Amino acid sequence: MPPRKSPARKVQPAEGDNVAPATRAPGRDLVNPMDRFVGYKIRRIKQAVIGELNDILRPFELRIMDFATLCMVEANPGLYQNEITGLLGAEPPAVVLSLDRLEKGGYLIRRLSEHDRRLRTLHLTPSGRQLQKKVNAKVEQQERQIRQAVTSGFPELVAALDDLMRHYDLD
Repeated sequence: MPPRKSPARKVQPAEGDNVAPATRAPGRDLVNPMDRFVGYKIRRIKQAVIGELNDILRPFELRIMDFATLCMVEANPGLYQNEITGLLGAEPPAVVLSLDRLEKGGYLIRRLSEHDRRLRTLHLTPSGRQLQKKVNAKVEQQERQIRQAVTSGFPELVAALDDLMRHYDLD
């Protein structure tokens, strides 16, 4: 994935600005002081990666939560409905909406737990497994492109991200 260059934005003088537009040099390189902040860079990268991921999922009529749910249930057949919220760090209403969409699409079924009738276990249907494999293959392509974009120290980058996740208690 080639790095995306942000188009240079022209700075327009504010109303009442004493600087005439003609005195601003055309094509000059502007400095973004925010680039020195790690959180800002993470936010920008997140937006780019999520945008690409949404583009990947759109043809399958899936949202990111749907894909994450498919992956979680595929990896953990019989997962309890309420366990997904903890695994994904998601809000229960978002998970329920995703489960409803996936169930309506015929990709997932909810069953009453054999051990606790108050709980529901989640299982992919054959269509759900097939969809998850197709989508996962596309997402893996994106992952390969991300790895290729990091020209050095990928294991160190992943370790640093793991450290940040632990710092914010996100693991």
